[in-house]
Amino acid sequence: MQYSISKTFDWYLTHVLPTVEKYAIQKKDGYHGLYTHTAAVVFRGIDYALALGQDTAGVVLACAFHDMARTNDEYDIIHGKNAIPLAESAMNEIGNVSYDLRESIIYAVKNHSLNLPAPDYISECLWDADRTRLAWECGYNPKFFATNRAKIIASKTAKEYIDFMKGHLSEYALKIIQLGESY
Repeated sequence: MQYSISKTFDWYLTHVLPTVEKYAIQKKDGYHGLYTHTAAVVFRGIDYALALGQDTAGVVLACAFHDMARTNDEYDIIHGKNAIPLAESAMNEIGNVSYDLRESIIYAVKNHSLNLPAPDYISECLWDADRTRLAWECGYNPKFFATNRAKIIASKTAKEYIDFMKGHLSEYALKIIQLGESY
């Protein structure tokens, strides 16, 4: 799938998120919440994949699954590994995920909190999308990023990127976000 950011994010909201909600044990809101952190990681992952000229479907799935097993906001090196059975169940329900794509997604999710070199664009995009917020909070260091787009985004401020996001979401996605902000 190679669409615009807004069209791909809408696919995530309508087709991927409902399945992830069934299997994820992570909180819905908060610092590592499904509707907060994970949604932002998915958006950035789409942005980074498109900047590389790569297909976005695997990146969306990896980003959507990466914190499914997170039970707190503390440092947790095993939550990626613990997310694998949940991600596999979600991929089985979503369907149409080839063996090779599934293997790339599993590797990216399992190892996203480790400091390893990324073997492919799916890991690069997930890991960069997840680490961007840390750069905004703790300071930017280019050695933690693989993609040029992430290096640019992580070196700026969160507000600048949020403004960019608002300009690249569909009316549907904006309504979903506004509904989420109202409660």
